[in-house]
Formats: sequence, C-alpha cells, structure tokens
Amino acid sequence: MDEIQKAIGNLFEPGKLVDVTEAVAVIQNKWGLMNALGIFQEENKTQKIVQINRTHESVALMEDRNWNERKPTVKGNDRDFTLVKVPHFPLQDIIVPEDVDGNVDLDALFRGEIDVPLSVQKVMADKVLRLRRSAALTLEYARMQLLKDGTVFAPNGTVVTNFYTEFGLTRQTIPLDLASTTDNPLAKVSDVYAQVQDSVESDQIVTDVIALCSPEFFDALISNPFVVESYQYWAQPQGMEVLNQRLGTRAPLDRRYRVFDYGGVTWIEVRGGVGGERYVEEGEAYIFPRGTDSFRTFFAPANKFASVNKEAQQVYLFTTMGEKDDKIELEFETNFLNAVVRPQIVITLTMDAA
Repeated sequence: MDEIQKAIGNLFEPGKLVDVTEAVAVIQNKWGLMNALGIFQEENKTQKIVQINRTHESVALMEDRNWNERKPTVKGNDRDFTLVKVPHFPLQDIIVPEDVDGNVDLDALFRGEIDVPLSVQKVMADKVLRLRRSAALTLEYARMQLLKDGTVFAPNGTVVTNFYTEFGLTRQTIPLDLASTTDNPLAKVSDVYAQVQDSVESDQIVTDVIALCSPEFFDALISNPFVVESYQYWAQPQGMEVLNQRLGTRAPLDRRYRVFDYGGVTWIEVRGGVGGERYVEEGEAYIFPRGTDSFRTFFAPANKFASVNKEAQQVYLFTTMGEKDDKIELEFETNFLNAVVRPQIVITLTMDAA
C-alpha cells in the first residue's frame, strides 16, 4: 500500500506512473556561528537610540602614613559614553488571489497527494519563513562585520558607527609569518594571547580565547612545520588529526567547522559569506576572548504606535487585509544594533610576514 501511495502520474508522459521522493530543499547555507558561540548579549530596548555608558575604575595601591598624617583619598572613576542609533531593517510582501486560485500545493503533490489546492495559509507560511531566514542571515552577517572591523552594519548609510572611532581606539593588526621555516609562531601567538588577556579590563571570567580563521589562514597554521612538530609526538588522537589536516569539531559547533587548540587559543575555520562578501577575509583571523559582556545586540521596537515606548521584540510581522478583499499585505521588520563596548579585545591576525 505504501508503494502505491508513492506513485503518481508522470507529468511528462500521461498514463504512466512514477515514484516520488521527499522534496529536496536547496537553500543558502545557514552558518549561524555567532549565535552558536553565544558571545552576544541580547537586550530588548524601548527606544531607537541607545546610550552606551562606560566607567573606567580608578584603583591604586594604598600607602602607609604616619599616624598623625592626613589620610589620602581615592581618585574618582572616569566615565565616557556614546550615543548610537539602531538601524531599521524592513521587508514587505503581498499575497493576491492569483497566488492561490487554481494552484496546486506542490509540496502535497510531491508527497503523492493529488489535487490538493494551495491555501492562503500555506502561501503565507512560506513567505514568513523566507522573511525570518532573511532576518537571521542579516543578523549573522552584521555580527561578523562588527567583529571584522568594529562597524555597524547599515549598507545604505542610515547609520554610520565605528566603535573604534567612538572610543578613540585603533584596531591592532599583528602578522604571523606562518610560511616561515625558521620562526616558531608559538612565540608570537603567546604574545597575542597576553595582549588579549590584558585588554579585557573586566572582573568577568574569560572562558576561552577564540580565533576565527579564514580557510587559508587555518590551513597555513596547521601545516606550519613548527605546529606539525609540536603535535607529531602527541599520543592524543588530535595530534594525528592535525597532521592529517582532518580536524574535527566540538560542541556547540557542527561538522562544518574545523577546530583545534594551539598556544592556548581555540582556532576555528570559518567558511562562507553573503553576496560574495566573506565572513573572514582571505588570509586573516580575528582573535578575542569569550565570557565577557563586551559584545551586545540591542533590539529596538517597531515603527508602529502599538510598539512606541514598549520593550522591543526581535522580529515583527504585521498582516493587513485589503479593504476590497483583493490582497493581504505582509510587513516584516527587525531593528537591531550590534555593539562591541570594549573594542580593544578584538585583534586581527594575518598569515604573512610584517
């Protein structure tokens, strides 16, 4: 009986049957690395402008004094802040009777269910799914851009913010000569690790130090002769994996990511990008600590009266039936700002000599 249910009429040869399979969805890769790493603290705000405050604590060693001397005081804390506007990302779509009238539900047809008419609910669900995926892709790309150069993603220029500029800092770029056969990269990696430690300036606990690498950087690192030599005598399985360049991954990342530890740093290969723009530029890596609240995502409320001065949702969907019953309008928006409140914690590494 199951075999009969799988057979449907051959659309190209009337009177013949064919077996059908489940529909194969061909969609863009959903990488989601930033979400998986959990480095962004998400905050739902009530306004479209956010003031980021920073306090620079003043602490010094106490000095001894004679009993009859005047007691010294402690210098007050220094403070700074920046105002940033939350970018607005809207999308819209429409459903008209022609989208449904007389149309067959192709998903049902591919399952072997013949003559199932397409429904308004099915059309709307498909459109909403694509809108949600667009929002997730945009958030992921925007977070990677912030990590890459400290800028806010707003491709049309409605918001122009660079957190290095806002806080009077310069992004550090440090070369690692991974092609050298005479210079051990471990010494430079140790120096970078120390810089990352010193840059945290927080009483929070750093869980680990991560480097997101381009495929070129990752391959150059694991094939460096000093790295190979440091692993070849290991009894652990990872040693052989490094030598064979078949590294596995670890939770919460899936098997698309190659990962290994070297010099106290967790190195992660990052592939992919959007519209020809890579997540990690060729020959580069971005190193930073994980475990602090340095990365934030602020969500702002929708541009609707019902949302004014209310805590934001991460995504919004509004549906409106046309007055003449001839269309359904879909309005979708997400409003978010990614911020790095300690920009100095991210350092760019290159695989070439200085």
